[in-house]
Parts: sequence; C-alpha cells; structure tokens
Amino acid sequence: MIDRSISSLRTLRPETDFDKSIFWFRDDLHQPYAISPMGMTTLQAHHAWGYHVAAEETKLPPSKGGHVKTYKGRVYIGFALIDDPDEIAKREPEFGKLVDYCLDHWDEYYQKNIDEVKASLDALNNVDTDQLTLPQLLEHLKKADQTNRRNWEIHFNLMYPADALYFTFEEYCKNHGLEEKDFVTMLRGFESIATQTDEELWNMAKFAETCGIKEVLLKTEGNEILEKLSEMDSAGPWLEKFDRFLFKYGNRVVAAHLDVTTPTWREEPGPALDTLKGYFARMDEGWDFHKSKQGIIEQRDKEIQAFESKLKDDEAKKEFRRLLKAAQGSYKFQEDHGFYIDQGSTAALRGVLMACGKRLYEWKLIENIEDVMFLNYHELVETLEAVIYKEEIAKYHYGALVPNLVKERKEDARKVPELDAPLTFGNVPEKMTDPIGIKVFGIIDDILHPKGERVVEERLEGFPGSPGIVEGPARVVLDYQDFQKVQAGEILVCPYTGTAWTPLFVKIGGVVTDTGGMLTHAAIAAREYNIPAVVGTWNATNSINDGDIIKIDGNEGIVEILERAKTE
Repeated sequence: MIDRSISSLRTLRPETDFDKSIFWFRDDLHQPYAISPMGMTTLQAHHAWGYHVAAEETKLPPSKGGHVKTYKGRVYIGFALIDDPDEIAKREPEFGKLVDYCLDHWDEYYQKNIDEVKASLDALNNVDTDQLTLPQLLEHLKKADQTNRRNWEIHFNLMYPADALYFTFEEYCKNHGLEEKDFVTMLRGFESIATQTDEELWNMAKFAETCGIKEVLLKTEGNEILEKLSEMDSAGPWLEKFDRFLFKYGNRVVAAHLDVTTPTWREEPGPALDTLKGYFARMDEGWDFHKSKQGIIEQRDKEIQAFESKLKDDEAKKEFRRLLKAAQGSYKFQEDHGFYIDQGSTAALRGVLMACGKRLYEWKLIENIEDVMFLNYHELVETLEAVIYKEEIAKYHYGALVPNLVKERKEDARKVPELDAPLTFGNVPEKMTDPIGIKVFGIIDDILHPKGERVVEERLEGFPGSPGIVEGPARVVLDYQDFQKVQAGEILVCPYTGTAWTPLFVKIGGVVTDTGGMLTHAAIAAREYNIPAVVGTWNATNSINDGDIIKIDGNEGIVEILERAKTE
C-alpha cells in the first residue's frame, strides 16, 4: 500500500496490461532515495508531463516520452518507444527541421527558453510569502506548481535537440576515427553556471585567507560557522560577500534532483561551507582553480587544432567548426539546465511549500514544518481551501486527518530501503536502442538483465566518463550530509552526482558512480576538473567501502579494488 499512499494515480501496477507492456527502469540517476508524496505529485508528475509535451512539440521520432510512476517507494521511468515505422517516418522530418535550426542557432534557441525560466523563477522568488494572506498563499502555491510544470516542458524542449546535436557531432567524429572518450575533451572548458558557482566558492576561500579567518573556518563545524563569524569584526566583509554568493547561487538543492524534501544552500549553508573548507588543503598543495581552468582550455584548443589539421580542405574545416560550435553549446546546456530547472525550479517550489508548511504548523496540523512534504499536492490544496472556507471547523476537521497520515507515511518512508525494488522489470528489451537511455542513464545491455546489484565485486566496469588513471583511498558518499567527510585527493564513490555536488570536484582525485552514461553530470563535471571518472558501474557503492584503495581507469571505464580497508 505504500505506493498508493504516496500517489494512487501514479502507482506502478506491474500486473496490468499497460504497465506490463512498458520497460521500467529504477531512476537512481535522479532520485536514488524514497520519494515523498509531495515530490511525486509535483516534480515527478511534471517530469513525466514534460517528457510527453516536448516529445510531441518537437516531434521526437523514436519516443512519446517517458512515464514516471512509483513502485515500492521508489521512482521508475517507463520508456515509451514508438514501434510503428510509419509514425517514426512522419515525425522525423519535423524533428529534423528543429535540429537543423539549432545546429546554427543553438544559442538563440537556448537563450529564449532559459530566459522564460529565469523570469518565472524571479516572479516566484521575489514574493515575501510571510506577508501573504491565506487565499494569496494558495494562489501562489498553484502558480508555483504551474511554473514548475512549464519549466519541465522547457527542459525537454531543450534536451531533445541538444542531445541530437551531440549525437550528430558524435557520428561525425566516429566517421573520422575518434571515439567518444576522445572527442568529448573538445567540448569542455566553457563557462557554465555550475563552474561559476565553484569558482566563486574558491574565491570565497581565498578571501577568507585575506580576511584572516581561515583558521576559524577550519576549526568550526559548517553549520556553526556563520554564527561564529558574526561575532568577529574582521569577518564582516567576508560575510557580506558570502551573502551575495548565496543570493545568486544559493538555490541549489543539496541532495536529490527531483524531490522537495531537502534544503537549499540558502536554508542550510553548512554543506557549502564544509566544501569551502576543503579547498584550503588544495591551496596548501599549490593547486590553483584559475590555472587549472586555463590549462583545460589550452588542452581543449590544442586537441581541436590537432584534429582540424588533419582535415583536407577549408570546406571540411568549416563543416567541422559548425558541428563543433553546436556540440559545445548543447554540451554546456547539460550543466546549465541543472542549475536553472532541476535545482532552481525545485528550490522555488520548495520555498512555497515550506511557507504552506509554516501555516499548517501554526495550526498544529503537523509537528514540523518539513512534514508538509508527507502530504501530496492535492491534499495540501484541499486543506488550505477548507481553512479559507471555514477556518475553525477546518482546523478541527483536518486535525483528525493530517497528523496520523503524516505519521504513517514517515514510517513507510523509513521502510523503503528494506524493500526489494528491482532495477528493471516489465517489457525489458534484449538491447537498449534509445540513445538518451544509454548516454544519460547509462543503460547498457548488462543492466537490462542484471546479474545482481548486491553482489560484491573486486573489479567493476562502466563508461569511461573522463580520461586518466588514478589510485587512492575511496570515500563513499550516499547523502549530502556526508559531503564534509570528503578529503582532498580521495576518490569519490557515490550513487550519482548532480549540480549540488560539483564543489566536491575541486578537491577529489577521481569519481566513480553507480548510475549514468557519458552525458551524465559526474562525467561532464570530471572532464571540467580534469580528473578521471568511471560512471554507470551500477555496483560501486555496494562493492567499495570507505578507505579501500582503488584504481580507476577513466580511459577504459574500469575500477579495481587494490586493497581492502582494515575494519575494526
């Protein structure tokens, strides 16, 4: 009953004809945790809706978009492929027109869409929800929900042609003898909002040295730093700079992409501060963010020139530059959309939900403000509408309904890790043909028919996400609350990474993930920071322990456990 309690409408029912006909895949890439009722009925609902709207608007040939449902408390994506060759043939010319346009006008196409996202988020974030009357707050909630849905439509309207541009460049490079692990280095080194965030954190660490507060930062727990610094006059300029940093970059949700249960940096800056503290060790080693960034740019340009020099004439070079420019622009999108849509839209919606939670808390309907996330969206709207209609009666009436429901669902969420939620089921294909399923989710043939996620392995294989070979101690991180445990030079081993994780890439020696393909966040971020990465191993966090000495080969996509850590 746990799934129907979360959302009866979006419960996956494996025994029904439709659900049996779909290939279902557990979405650990976006949500490797139990999904909340609120997250399932807002973000996840909009995620699926965005798939379908954009697939129709862009006339995506092979698919009508994915279905998103919950099963055993986890999120599953159902790949809805189009089998009718006539329908595919009908859609291909329309999608081809869009791709051709984006090939020469990607920047304009992207900017028009992302400007709409920014404007809608500004409209939400500039409202002081504490000053709203209850009817105004209810309308604000509905607007936030509609905005989030629209932003996910935009997300996929951008993603489908962006990935098509990448695939076009990939095909071109392979026809010229370049494998994917080699040509992706020509796409990196461009300014994105994610790297800007990390650069600003680095600058904050440097400024802390200038202000003489480095030792205070190092000796103080992340969640206590701001209070400690507020007592120091010398820290005033640094605190002002950090406030400006949070205003611009603080809408990062610190954990899963697609739920509203975890705070942003603005709410809880501790994870950002703990990450900043970790930069001091890199500084002491002599590493410099700006020099490293410039080195990546120089290496990229050198590889572009080397490839171009092999082309036979000016016309061939012109075509290469045309495809390269489009691929570089769409590649950058993979990071920027995470900041504005995955993170920014989630943060804006969470902010409104927390404002609603405050009201429910004041009415004694929930024990903690965050408990509002254990209602679904429709239950929250119903409760607010009832209080507007007849306040005292509604508080009494829902006082008999809400508390026990929240308690039951919180208990259900605690049980989810114990449930055997399979990686794949339903109409599982013999081979994966969807390029997005391969590139983004990392679904290869071995994953379609897994031999067992719980088997501990000494050697793992995945995608060669970022070139290079490194050996070192492993640091297994399953949750954002463990960010502060990551030490300089360690190899990060995790289920996935998102834009909230990028500050860790400044100090780690390499990264291994369970999920994802060559266009997943961990692979892209690792290339930007010139560290080796192996992604999509599907069994790393189960096989590797903290302190194990491991070797990762980002050239071949192989991870080996060289020495097991001694356990007490």
